This record gives sequence, structure tokens and C-alpha cells, in this order.
Amino acid sequence: MSQHDAEETLHTGTPADFAFAVRTCLAPLKLQHVFDAAIGYVLHGTGSQVLAALDALRYTQGGKMVWARGIAWTDDDIAAVASLQPGWSPQAANTALLVVYRDAPPDVLARFGRLLGAISVPDGRSSTLWLATLTDDVMKATTSRSEASREVRTRWTPDLVSEIARAGRAPGQTPVHATLETLLHFDSGRDEGNRHEILATDTGDAFLARHTDVFTEVLIAASRSHNRFGYRRFALLRCGRNAERHAGLLAAMAVDEDHGVRNEALGGLAWLEEAKQVELLRPHLRTAAPDRLAGVLERLTDIDGGLAAIEDALTATEGEPLEEKRAQLLRRAAERASLTREPVALLPVPPTAAPTDPDLLAELATRPAAARLEGYHFWPGVVQWLPRIPDVRALRDALRKAGMTDADRRTASLLTTQETHIYGPKIGAVLTTEDAGRWWPLFAERPDLVVEYLDGIVCERDAYDVTVDTTGIMLKILECFPAVPPPLVPRLISIGLGTSWHRLAARRVLGDHPGAQAAAQTALNGAEATARASAAEWLIDRGEPGILPPEPGWQFGDGVLSPATQNLPDATLRRLDRFRQQALGRGVPAQDVNRWLGLARPTLQTAPHGTGLVVGRLGGPLMLPPGAPTPSSYDGFKDEHFHDDHQLIATIDLSAIPEGATDLPLPPDGMLLLFANPDLDATELEGGAVYVPAGVPVEERASTPDYEIFQFDTPEELDAKLRDIGDLWLTPGVSLPSIPPDDDMLDRHPHANTLREIWSAQADGDGEWQMGGHAANYDDFGDPVTDSADPELGEPFSDPADWVLLAQWAGVPMAIVYWTITRQDLAARRFDRVAVHMFANP
Repeated sequence: MSQHDAEETLHTGTPADFAFAVRTCLAPLKLQHVFDAAIGYVLHGTGSQVLAALDALRYTQGGKMVWARGIAWTDDDIAAVASLQPGWSPQAANTALLVVYRDAPPDVLARFGRLLGAISVPDGRSSTLWLATLTDDVMKATTSRSEASREVRTRWTPDLVSEIARAGRAPGQTPVHATLETLLHFDSGRDEGNRHEILATDTGDAFLARHTDVFTEVLIAASRSHNRFGYRRFALLRCGRNAERHAGLLAAMAVDEDHGVRNEALGGLAWLEEAKQVELLRPHLRTAAPDRLAGVLERLTDIDGGLAAIEDALTATEGEPLEEKRAQLLRRAAERASLTREPVALLPVPPTAAPTDPDLLAELATRPAAARLEGYHFWPGVVQWLPRIPDVRALRDALRKAGMTDADRRTASLLTTQETHIYGPKIGAVLTTEDAGRWWPLFAERPDLVVEYLDGIVCERDAYDVTVDTTGIMLKILECFPAVPPPLVPRLISIGLGTSWHRLAARRVLGDHPGAQAAAQTALNGAEATARASAAEWLIDRGEPGILPPEPGWQFGDGVLSPATQNLPDATLRRLDRFRQQALGRGVPAQDVNRWLGLARPTLQTAPHGTGLVVGRLGGPLMLPPGAPTPSSYDGFKDEHFHDDHQLIATIDLSAIPEGATDLPLPPDGMLLLFANPDLDATELEGGAVYVPAGVPVEERASTPDYEIFQFDTPEELDAKLRDIGDLWLTPGVSLPSIPPDDDMLDRHPHANTLREIWSAQADGDGEWQMGGHAANYDDFGDPVTDSADPELGEPFSDPADWVLLAQWAGVPMAIVYWTITRQDLAARRFDRVAVHMFANP
């Protein structure tokens, strides 16, 4: 009999069924001889001392068979219970549980919950967590789509939970407190069952509306606990459905400690009248922590009366004077807001281009109502619709018409929404020129938003959210403007004369603007060295004669980059520039960022899309000088009958490597053969390198490596794959440390962990091959370069600082191979001393 059939068989609808159902659920307790006492307690409230006995039975088979859901019990386990309770089976117990949760009165459910808590909650916390245990169990028991599951879900409302809390005297100031604290609480030490979904219904919304004061108290208190932020975001999303009723709570949470909670609170407030929002948010201007004020200031600059509130806060004389950071934030917000109130700031923009796509029109018609339900993170699946909107103001207008007071900003926020669920790029990060054309009229009407994006707004919504370059996004959009709005010219000139890579895009936006030409000439003759270098670069690009170009790498400052790194191509240095901007944005002091940039080293890396330089070939044939031994391991015997050949992985043409592409003292020509037997059982591999000088004749050599390789049947199969790839394409790159720092590194670079995290996020996808530079981090296994200094038995100790990465290859499934050597041996062409390592996590 299926579970669904069993549910229907027991579903008679009579309340008396629950007594039999309780017995069925608790039948496994007969194995521990506490069944009768447990039944007496649950059904009649007698013998509460059984709870203490059950606490000791948590990990017994009978105990686990009562509370552990989804486990496939053995036939012997099932037979043991069935022998004591004829007809018992896990399916019958699951069906009986639904009857209990559907029919049992609150007092019985309270005692059932206390019993479940006693037998499943460790650390003596069952007396405080029994209500959470019970509601979690309800959610787990009703995952099927049967009619019985639906009826249980329908019955279990917040009001029922409150009745159960009252009957069982659940901890809390009142039953309503206990209910909300339970449904909105997350305990990281437990396997919770989405009990907050009990609030995600119309009855849940009505419950919250009736108990607004308690709801506010509980939710604000949760912000001072270890409560998961996601639960409070969920609660605020429900508030948005009845923003008038929960206005006070939404306003309080608008300056919460969590960025995502603040966003949801402001998203709910956006549906209120503008005057009401000003009234609610005004007090925060002088009292909230400055680092939590950004969203409040943005909202106030979006609505009528908001700018006046900000100006009042700046000029008010009562109480303590504003601290400097707060005053700076308010002044900056007021300056930005004033841009939209200056007629000269506005460009002539065309009327909104109305979409004609019938599917899109239908979507836009439903989008405002959906936005109210979805909160700040509105419009899932936006990526498929944006390319079909000729002018994003069509969406903005639909949201405005529905009453959203931050429709401009909410529409603009789609630029910082990820294309896919968690790991995709932000929409704005991959804008094409055609895409940018959909956005420019919106920003032309809101130059204050342009300035916010140019300044690099904080767009992370979660601790692990992907950052995005809003400055770059806005410069791309500004290139579509028919003219530069006059108030934006000074800001663009400042970027154009700066050191950030954005200077090039800012210069394109300014074009032939006469103010830009004059500013560059002034800076060229000024006292500030960096501005002079930037101005020289700018004027040279504009075709001005007689100007000396700045030194390579000037934008990083004197002495920041090593000479080998600062001469890298501009396109390569751009990665370091982006890294610097992100590190400064994360709060790393400039001097610490510069010292870390001093560790940057040039590399050759696998080129994206098969471009770059052909520097060699993967796999065979093995070409060696006549008479040269086949690279092998001899197990202590110099005898051809006792050796294991090494597998050829790549042949590098050193003459194809441009001068300065790495900072390694490589030979200028000849062939470098890299060998490795990537055996998962070893971290120090059989292998090495062989150098064949230019002009030395070679012949094809047979080789028969014999070892076990992961996910390949034989070494010959790996060689066939390598030969199929063929040419090895590499392109100039740059490398920074990404391996977890040791204590010595942390002493010299206290922000090393943050800096390597930022770089690692950039370096993902650099490809399979790298020559020179820093070794790539692999699952925090360590640094193969410094590890190479550990001497083998009988060998002298070497200085870890002498070792360098010759090459690395991430072509073995779930592993990476490194070839390392000392600089001294490399300069002396002692390639016989190359060490080979592999880190793997199959």
C-alpha cells in the first residue's frame, strides 16, 4: 500500500481517530518499555515524569524511530515494532502522524510536542524548544501533495500555534510572543523545517496585523540575537503586504544591522504615501548609525519632502551637533538630490518608447502587483525580459502607476541584479552598447542616480554577494547620452584625470568637451605628479603634440609595482587596477593595498577563447637528443629494466615566450619538456623537466609510462587527450598570492586574507596553464613553491625564498600539478632539479 493510499484509508474525519493515531506514532517506544507511560502523558496529561526517561532514549532505536523522519529502517527494525504492535509500519506511522496533526486538540498537541522535544532535542533544551520541534515536525510531515497533508497545512495557522503555546505554557512573555519567537527563530544547531512558512499565508498576514506590537517587539529583539537574517527579511516581506499596518516596524528596520533587512524594510515602505515615509524616516537622520543611513538617504532623495528633511537635519540646532561623518553623508545626499531640481541638469529626452511585444505587455501589466509581493528583490527572471524592453522607463512607469514611490531607483537596481541565481554576473556588468541604450533615458532624468553610480554605490545585498563595478556600468550608459549634462562634467573630469582604469571611459564620455581639454592642460602644468601623468596620457591620446608620455605603470604610484610588472601590457595591468579599486572598497588601507601590489608578478596564462601566443604543444611526441636517456625513475638502480618512464605533458618553445612575459631567468630559446606522472596517491610526483638547447638535433623517443591515473584508463589515454588539444596558447597575465597566508605573511600583510580573497575571485577562470608568477591556491592545501624547500632524506636544506613556480597545470580532473625550481638552478639550466607536486581532492 502506498503512503497516499494509507493516508486516505485512515482519513475518516472523526476526531476519535487521533487517539489511535497517537498510539501508532509512538509504537516504537514499546521497544524501550515506556509506551504506556508516553500514551498516558500525551492523551491524558498523566505521568509527566516520562519526559525525563525519554531524554535518555534519544539515540535508542525505538526513540529514533519516533522522531527521525525520512530514514529507511531495516526489515528487522520494522519487524521488531510490528511484533509488539501488529500492523505497524513506517508508512502507517507517517499516515497516523497526519491524523494527529489534523485532529488532535491543542493540549494533546502541546504534550505531543513536549514528548518529541524530550526524545530529540539534545543539551537539555527540550523545555525551551519543544514548540519549535513540534512545528518543524509538522512541516516535515506534510511535504507530500496528498489531501491529508493539505488539510494539516490548512489547519496549522499561527492562531493554532498560539493555542498550543498557551496549552503547553511555552516559554515567552505571552502565547503570541512564544508563537512569533518560534516561527521567526532559527537555531543554527538544529535541523529546522521551514516553520516560518506557517506565517506565509493569508491567515499569517492577518495574525501579524492583529499583533503588530508584539511582532515589532519580537522582530527587533531578533536583530540583537543570533537569529538568521533571512527570517527577518521574510517577516518584512510579509509586512509589505500591509505596509500601513506595519509602518512603524518597517521604519525601525530601515536602519537594521543587516543590509538585506534594511532593503526589505525600505521596499515595504515604498508603497506608503510620500509624506508618511518622510515622517517615519526623518528621526533616523540624527540618531541612526551613519553606516546604516545610506538607504534612508536614498529614499528621502526619491520622494517629495525628503530633501527638505535632510536639509532640516543639517541646519537644526537643537541637541548635540552632528558628528562629521553623519554631516558629510547628509550633505552629499543633499548635493546629489539638488541635481534633479536644477533645470539645466536635464537633457532633452525622447518620450518613453512603449513596448509592442504582447507577451512583454502582459508581463508589465502584472509586474507591479508581483513587485509588492516579492519585495526588494523583485522580478525573478528579469534577464529574459530586459532585452525585449526598448526603454526601461516603461517598467518604471508601470511601477509608479501602481504606487511605488522609489520606482526610478528600483528599476535602476536591476543593473546590480545577478543574471542567474547566485553565481552569475550582474546584469550591468555585461552591458552591450545596445543594452545601454535602453537605460540612458532613465538616468538622463535622474542625474543624481548617475552620480551615485559613478561614486561606486554599495550594491552588495548579502555578505557573499558578488560585487559589481557601478562606475564602469554608468560610464557605459553615459556613452549613449547625446550630450554630457553640465553638472556631471566636473565629476567626469575628475575621473578622467585620475588613476583608475575608469579614466579611459570617462574621457570617451567627455569627448571633445572644451572643459575637459582645458582641465587636462591645467593638470599637465600643475604640481601634482599623478595628475600630470594622467593629463599627459589623456592629451597624447587626443593627438596633442610635444608631450612626453608618462612612465609605464604610473597609475599605481612610484615604486608600487616591481619593474617586471609595471611593464606589462595595459590590458593586463587593468586587472591590478580593478583589484586595487575593490580592495579599497572593502576598507583595506591604501598603503596595505600598495604593499600587496608590490608582490604582483608577470605570468603567462591560458588565453580565453583560444587566443594569445602559441608557446608549445601538449602531449607527445617525445623528442629528445640521440643518446639522451628517457626521463624515468629508477628505484635506486641505474638499470633500464628497473625504471618507470615519466609522462610528457607539454613541450614549451622558449623562443616563443616574449621578453618580460615572466620574471623567471628562462633560456631565450630551445625547448623545455615538462613531465609528470599525476598519480593521486602522491603529492610529490615522478616527473621533472628536460631542457633541449636550440640547434641540438632530436629524434622521436618511445616512452611507456606505467601508473594509475584518475579518470583515465591508461597514461596513453591522457596523452591522446593532450595531443587532441594540441597547441598551447598563452597570453601575458599577472599574478598575486592566493594561498592562505602563514604567520609571517600576516605579520607583514595584516589584510592578506581579504586581499587574497578579492584576487581569487578575479583569478577564477584563468585557465589550465600558467608559467611563472604565484602558485594557484587549491583547496587551501598549501604552497607547493615553499614546500619544495623541504629536503628529502640526506639532502641539504634550501631557502624557501629561492624557489619559484616554473609552471602549473590544472588539467588533471579535480587536481593541479606544479613544477617548481630554485632561481639559482633555473639560471644555471639545472632543470634536472625541478620538483613536481600535485594537490588533488577527487
